[in-house]
Amino acid sequence: MILTVVSATKIFGYKVTFIVEVPTYTPDDAEIFIAGNFNGWNPGDPRFRLYREGWYYVGTFELSGRIEFKFTRGSWETVEKGSRGEEIANRVLEIQDDMEVKLVVMHWRDFVEKGKAGMRKTYTGNIKLIENFYSPELGNYRNIIIYLPPDYESSTERYPVLYMHDGQNIFDKSTSFSGIEWEADESAERLIKEGAIRPIIIVGIYNTGVERRNEYSPWVDENYGGGKGDLYAKFIVETLKPYIDANFRTLPDRENTAICGSSMGGLISLYIGLKHNDVFSMLGVMSPAFWFANKKIFDYVKENEFQYPTKIYMDVGTAEGSNPEVYLFDARNMNKLLQMKKNVDLLYLEDRNAPHSESAWARRFPELLMFFFGKE
Repeated sequence: MILTVVSATKIFGYKVTFIVEVPTYTPDDAEIFIAGNFNGWNPGDPRFRLYREGWYYVGTFELSGRIEFKFTRGSWETVEKGSRGEEIANRVLEIQDDMEVKLVVMHWRDFVEKGKAGMRKTYTGNIKLIENFYSPELGNYRNIIIYLPPDYESSTERYPVLYMHDGQNIFDKSTSFSGIEWEADESAERLIKEGAIRPIIIVGIYNTGVERRNEYSPWVDENYGGGKGDLYAKFIVETLKPYIDANFRTLPDRENTAICGSSMGGLISLYIGLKHNDVFSMLGVMSPAFWFANKKIFDYVKENEFQYPTKIYMDVGTAEGSNPEVYLFDARNMNKLLQMKKNVDLLYLEDRNAPHSESAWARRFPELLMFFFGKE
C-alpha cells in the first residue's frame, strides 16, 4: 500500500487549487489558463483552464515539485503583466503537499498595449495615435503613434521624419513591454526647445507581438523565426510613409527621412536602410541583434553598397543580455565593415556596463538625435 501511494504521488502529484483575482476590465466571457513548465508552456491548454467563481477564477490541478508559470487568456498576446504594465518574471511555486494558492493578475498584455488598461499615459508634447492601421503587405493591423514638434500647430513648416520600430515602447510607460519607455518624446521636446536639434516628427510603429521577430528579419532563424522583413520594409516604404507624408507636414525626401530601432529593430533598420537607400538617409542601429539567422546581415552588407550619402548611428552596451560578448563582438565587427563602405558617415558608441534595456536606449537616444538632426 505504501509503495502504491508513493508511485501515485510521483505520477500525479499533489492537488493544487489556484484562486486568481483578475483585472476588473477582464471580459466577462474570458477563459483563463495557467501555462508553465508542466505543460510545455502551452498558453491555451484546456487541461489547465480555470473557471469563474464569483470575482475569481479557480482551478485545481495535480502538480508536484518546483513549477514555473504564468496566467493567460489563451495566448501569449494576452499574457499577464505587472502593475506598471511591464513584463514580469515567471511565477515560481514549490509544491510538496496539497495546497491552496491565492494570486492576483494585475494586467493583461493586449489591454496594456492597446492603452485600455486604465493606466496613466506618460506622453510629452503633441502626440497622435492612429489605431488599427492596416498593412496590405503583411495582412495585419497595428497602432501608429506620432510625436509632433512644439510649433506644429502654430506654423506651416515641414519637418524631417524619424520612423521607429517597437512604437509602444518609445513614448509611454503604460504600453511599454518592460514598463519603461525610451522617453523619445521628452528627449525630442527638450532638444528642440533648447535649439539643439531641428524640429522633427517621430513615427512609432507598434510591433505585433508574436510576429515581431518574423517581421524584423528578412532571413529565417531555425530557432526564432523571421523571414517577413522584406514585407515589413515594403509596408513602411509603400504604405505607411506615403500615408504620413499625405496627412502630416513632412519633408518627404530621403535627406530628411530616418529609421531607427534596437535589438531586432536595429537589425531591420540597417537592412531596410541599405535595401531602400533611396528612401532613408539616416539609420539608427541600437544594440543590434546581428546574431540572428547565423549573422546573415554581415553577408548582406558585404555584398551591397550604399548608393547615396548615409548617416549611421550604431551603439552597443558592454553588458548586453546573458552573453554580452556576442553583442559586443558583432557590433565591433560591423563597425569595421561599415567603416570600409563608401557613402557612410558612421558614429559608433560603446556604452560601458549598459544592459540590453529600454532605459539604456533612452539614455543614448539624445546622441542619435544630435547626430541626425543637430543644428550646425
